[in-house]
Amino acid sequence: MMPDESVPVENPVSYLMKNDSHAISGALMGRPHPPVLGVIIGVTPGETDADLEYAKAVRAQELGVQTLTDVTTNDDTRLRERVLDSLDIVFGTVPTYEIHRRITRRGEDARSAVLTVLDGQARQGVDFVTIHASGTLAMAERIKDSTRAIPVTSRGGAMMAEVSLRSGRENPYLENFDDILGICRDSGMALSLAGTYRPGSIADALDATHLEEVDHQAELVRRAHERGVKVSVELVNHVPLDLIPVYCELGRTKLHGAPFGALGPTPTDIGIGYDDVVGAIGATTAARHDTSWITCVTAGEHCHMPTIDDMTQAVKYFQIALHAAGVSRHGDLGRDAKLSEARNRNDWAGMAHLAIHRGDAVALFDRLGYHEGQACTMCSGACPLVRARTALT
Repeated sequence: MMPDESVPVENPVSYLMKNDSHAISGALMGRPHPPVLGVIIGVTPGETDADLEYAKAVRAQELGVQTLTDVTTNDDTRLRERVLDSLDIVFGTVPTYEIHRRITRRGEDARSAVLTVLDGQARQGVDFVTIHASGTLAMAERIKDSTRAIPVTSRGGAMMAEVSLRSGRENPYLENFDDILGICRDSGMALSLAGTYRPGSIADALDATHLEEVDHQAELVRRAHERGVKVSVELVNHVPLDLIPVYCELGRTKLHGAPFGALGPTPTDIGIGYDDVVGAIGATTAARHDTSWITCVTAGEHCHMPTIDDMTQAVKYFQIALHAAGVSRHGDLGRDAKLSEARNRNDWAGMAHLAIHRGDAVALFDRLGYHEGQACTMCSGACPLVRARTALT
């Protein structure tokens, strides 16, 4: 079902994302606040290690990123422990990977696996957990005959669908959701409701499968709110640019005021090697339309493990995107106008000070050897700014 303009928009819910036992500043989440920017880190055996991923975490904090999502796929907990102990940044995990290993490799009871992992992470100080609770057994059975371009794009979602199909039982997150809410309420750990069947191709956006899952997510949000649990929804992923506002309206009207987030989003699928640019384009539109949590997409999102430089570049692109969205949403032209005034004077120090990435601007202008009043090499002697100043004085 498409969003209905007659449906009242819920009052937006906001909260401080922070585990009660984690000594950090936290991040304010929800539509009354500016969008939160996050990055994904994590150990994939053979491709990276805990030290390299920790270096990404440090760089992310230096760049002003507010949340980290750890997608480590093996049993190595060193990255989690090190970040929680040393960095002032909101830290979350995707516990599905460990839960899947416990169930499929160790033969552990599904209920025990879910509650043991989540309780352990809550006690450890994890600020949020991304869980795949809204993909039901019935949906997993139907997806086998799907005509989607990509039936399942979520790594964790595919794992939980496998668990349900092998056992013939309902998604263990869903079966034990009340107990999960109890763990979160007692610890202050937030829930991020992942999209098991979120579109993995723009061709699949707003299809019946994902719209059904959004209904399930809305019901889980309602249950979380009843228990006083902090919750957000992963809503937007691969979506054509014109449908991003439609998805955001869906989030505003159906999710009981809960913050909703986007991975990117990705408005075209053909930007292989440039997915950071593609994602930043989508992020501008998503943030303009009330998305509260934007997770960076790196250049190699669909083809390789990102380096620390890939992550840095993506963060910078997305910060520009969020600033542009804020200007459009709130009409605050102040910083941009001041930079333009400095540009009109060829005031390179002033421009660098106002640039969104000041260090990069300083390094560039120093390398070029610019001094105040000097024309840049783009126009040189034909600089209209210099020419206008001469003509107008």
